[in-house]
Amino acid sequence: NKGLPYSLNEGIEKAKGRYIARMDADDISLSTRFEEQIKFMEENPEIGVCGTWTEIFGENINTKIMKHPIAHDEMKVRLLFSVCFAHPTVMIRKEVLDKSKLKYNLDYVNAQDYELWSRISEVTTMANLPKILLKYRISENSITSVTDSQKIKLRYKLFQYNLDDVLDE
Repeated sequence: NKGLPYSLNEGIEKAKGRYIARMDADDISLSTRFEEQIKFMEENPEIGVCGTWTEIFGENINTKIMKHPIAHDEMKVRLLFSVCFAHPTVMIRKEVLDKSKLKYNLDYVNAQDYELWSRISEVTTMANLPKILLKYRISENSITSVTDSQKIKLRYKLFQYNLDDVLDE
């Protein structure tokens, strides 16, 4: 039990297939999710990371649809302020991670996904399928819900770093 970023990296290291699909244990993947994401990535070899839209649900939560941008340029703009994927929907080409020696940064325990998307956006094209292929469970005890103020400061530090990087270009 060394934390989520460590476990994600361990999974990446052990993965042998062409694609790595991310998902949380309490979420629900629709039956066609993997098929549709793989088909899309096979038809679009320039896409290195593919997410989907999600339906958010949970106890005492009003069900709603989370729609992230679908095109790479829109996603890079979103990265200036927030995440551009629902992390549990992501499918990544293993070769993109291996070639660029990319993995989750252990220093960003509650922002490991955002930090990785910021770096991966520089080496490959990203996309989101404009279709709900995952039901994303929100609970009062989820990592996102219990993030403390120190970890929130770390997230904002990352946002500021990305914004400064873009403004310097």
